[in-house]
Amino acid sequence: MLKRIVLAVIIILSAGSAFCQSPQFTQHYASPLLIAPSFAGNSLGSRAYMNYRDQWAKLPGSYVSYSVALDNNFYAINSGFGLVVLRDVIGTARLGTTSATGLYSYRFNLNDDWRVRPGISFSYAQRAIDNKRAIYPDQIWFTGIDPVTIEQPVDPYYWFNAASSVVVYNRRMYLGLCADNLLRPTHSFLRLAAPSPVIWSHFAGIVFPLANQVGKVPEVITLNYLFKTTLNSYQMDIGANWYRAPLLLGFAWRGLPALTDKYNSYDALIFTIGIAFDNMAFGYSYDFTVSKLGPATGGSHEITLSISFNEGNKSQKHGAIPCPDVVKFKMFGDKESFR
Repeated sequence: MLKRIVLAVIIILSAGSAFCQSPQFTQHYASPLLIAPSFAGNSLGSRAYMNYRDQWAKLPGSYVSYSVALDNNFYAINSGFGLVVLRDVIGTARLGTTSATGLYSYRFNLNDDWRVRPGISFSYAQRAIDNKRAIYPDQIWFTGIDPVTIEQPVDPYYWFNAASSVVVYNRRMYLGLCADNLLRPTHSFLRLAAPSPVIWSHFAGIVFPLANQVGKVPEVITLNYLFKTTLNSYQMDIGANWYRAPLLLGFAWRGLPALTDKYNSYDALIFTIGIAFDNMAFGYSYDFTVSKLGPATGGSHEITLSISFNEGNKSQKHGAIPCPDVVKFKMFGDKESFR
């Protein structure tokens, strides 16, 4: 009983520290609209994404995130539009955040080889606590959890936000920058004047085709990284994926390089397996915790589903950012010009 009480306190404290954090999926390139608005419409036509993540599965009240996204490439006007609905639930207090985000991107042709794709997004969000399931400090006793509390129910909190990004790319590589939380909303339930900081992220990737002859099974290796920073918080994902139709295998590492003792951190080793068909892809990943939290957390499980449809003119593929979306691997082996 004492162990469960201690874990409950840990979850409550961690939920408090998560006010300024945004959920991030391990298979972030299977949900590219959550990386940056520049990825809106980065497809042959339309795409739909569904993501589920259970973080630290063995802890009571683990962190659970869901997302559903849809986007479309309007090739005639060099534009992409997207919509993302995200739900994130944290800890035993079931601190829940729900947001809806609209995204737009525009494609410029720098020359025959290079493109630049700026993007912008606006979102509306709600954050609330499940008052029936929340555990407050005055309820915690060494003999158990007292159902009686003097705390008043917490009212939901609402805010608007915005993000902006830019991606530069050619047929084999890309480099991007995104600034999120631009409106710096206050996330405090007490309505304190404490604006949250801007979240900066930069990301890059490169594609190595191993089989690009007509009639052969498509095969590629992709390398990618994603780095996020806000105030004194830093996080980096770096990994590689191997795909030979229809199977995908991936390995990644989350943490920071040991540049200094202050910023040295190790979070997780990530293993991914997926399968892709002509217009559908399914992925599963497991985060093995290597931080001080240890394997007692149970690690993290994530499932993704991607569907592409309404693809229209196949020549539109030459305007797409070559991100490691398993649905798009079939495009990387072509020898046609990047017009």
